[in-house]
Amino acid sequence: MKELDASEKSALIAQVDFFKGCTQREIDDVAKLLSDRHFAAGEELCRQGESETHGFVLVDGEAAVVVDGEQVATAAAGDVVGELSMLGNGHRTATLRALAPVHALVIEPDEIDSVLSADPSSSRRLGRRPHDE
Repeated sequence: MKELDASEKSALIAQVDFFKGCTQREIDDVAKLLSDRHFAAGEELCRQGESETHGFVLVDGEAAVVVDGEQVATAAAGDVVGELSMLGNGHRTATLRALAPVHALVIEPDEIDSVLSADPSSSRRLGRRPHDE
């Protein structure tokens, strides 16, 4: 799987609901900070209960969302996963396991905060669709 350049990342995340409240400039700046990560089928993206704060935007593949050993959902391309620990207390509420090879973009909240801090209202928009405000 090839890695995406900044313009491809920007185009992808501009279509993701999680980033809908951001301006195009913020999206472009955030896209430059996202790193590509690849997971093999069966590999865990993250594990329930662990202390981690990064999230993922799935580019390709599917991942099972597992809570207390039960699969409760499936995440696919275009979905943001792990955002609850990123926006909340930093503890994983679910395990994410690749059902097929997964290409994801890693969202590091500290890096994104540095971009969004230029406009204090932007962090409130993160994770909201425009009609949610």
